[in-house]
Amino acid sequence: MSGAAPETERERQLRELASRVLTHPDPDGPVTVDLILLGYPDGIPAELVDRTNLRLLGSVVRRRRGELADVELILEGGGEPSAILSSYEAELLRLGWERLEQMGPVRGGFESRSFGDMAFLVDKRQRAVVNLHALDREDGGSDLRVRYSTAHVDDMLANWQRIPYEASPLPLLRPPPGVRMRSEGHGGGGTQWSSKARARTELAPMELEAYFAKQLESAGWGRLDGSADEFFAWSSWLVPAVPPTNEWRGVLEVLAPFPGDRALSLWMEMAPH
Repeated sequence: MSGAAPETERERQLRELASRVLTHPDPDGPVTVDLILLGYPDGIPAELVDRTNLRLLGSVVRRRRGELADVELILEGGGEPSAILSSYEAELLRLGWERLEQMGPVRGGFESRSFGDMAFLVDKRQRAVVNLHALDREDGGSDLRVRYSTAHVDDMLANWQRIPYEASPLPLLRPPPGVRMRSEGHGGGGTQWSSKARARTELAPMELEAYFAKQLESAGWGRLDGSADEFFAWSSWLVPAVPPTNEWRGVLEVLAPFPGDRALSLWMEMAPH
């Protein structure tokens, strides 16, 4: 049986260049970066690879003073990023990992497909964390990047517990395939939340409103009213109970101010008594 083909000089130079590009200054000491094609290093939990049906493309391995610092696994598979991330995350949760609900940016409202889906989990027994990031591929399917780390876990968990946090109750709204969308603000708290964005598309406001409306319905929102014409589409919604348990309502708006330009707005508020 023949082994792997010997590395050419060009391949060696390319690997060295990639390693240096991926190396960043670290206050805790010199870091080296290695690339492993179709594999991963010893020292990380096998379930991160062995219990998934995704294809492993390889890994980026960072070592500090010779000790493993973190590993980023690159996997790919068919399906939407959210579905791939949920399936992978569910298996880790079944094996005893815990979800860190408060890690990462505030999510909700209009969001570009390029941002992907993220989750953070911790294994408190092994003092390790993983950052999961699922992304769309232009040729279809999704990439899943799994970053495993054992550095500064105790400090990170302590800081996480001290950070005041209020999760956004707005559902994530992704644009139709091929439509470029840019967020123009997301915020709120207490009794009102809102999200705004601009989309570059020739789709009519009625078509965009219907596409986003399906995502609101999937999140449990109930349509109350709405209308549309050539330049403007809107709909009003009854929103599922948000703590504190009061009646909430929402509005989705799509405006076509210029050719190829669509202004998007979503907001929800607690109904006045």
